[in-house]
Amino acid sequence: MDVSKDDNNLRRLARKHRDCEDRLAALAARRFPTEQEQYEEATLKKLKLKIKDEMETIHRQRAEPAGRHG
Repeated sequence: MDVSKDDNNLRRLARKHRDCEDRLAALAARRFPTEQEQYEEATLKKLKLKIKDEMETIHRQRAEPAGRHG
């Protein structure tokens, strides 16, 4: 994957990660969240971790020397 494509993916993932954080903050501010909001919170936390893992994978691939596999 080329650097510009990596940069675009990282920006997209970072934006999604921030969106999750913003929504989680809004849900955390709820004094009595509904069952649906509790489910949404759990789902967003999992999604946020998945996004972070994807970002870490891109960073790790960048750090590997060219031509090195597995």
